[in-house]
Amino acid sequence: MYYQVTVKNRGSPVASHTVEAADALAAIKLVELLYGEPVRVEFVTVELEDGRKRHEMKVHNWHGYSFVARKVAE
Repeated sequence: MYYQVTVKNRGSPVASHTVEAADALAAIKLVELLYGEPVRVEFVTVELEDGRKRHEMKVHNWHGYSFVARKVAE
């Protein structure tokens, strides 16, 4: 199947790619590789000075791009 992947940077369209992939997520992952390392999300627990714990999400390799895929042909 072929997918058209639209790339946006902070909400503004910057590119469109047509790729062959098994599904939309696979298409996005192929295109994302063209824009640097994939984003990685890590969930951690931080202990505060008063002993309380807070859960945080840390994002690594954030590049500012977002990706939307839609099927264009089989």
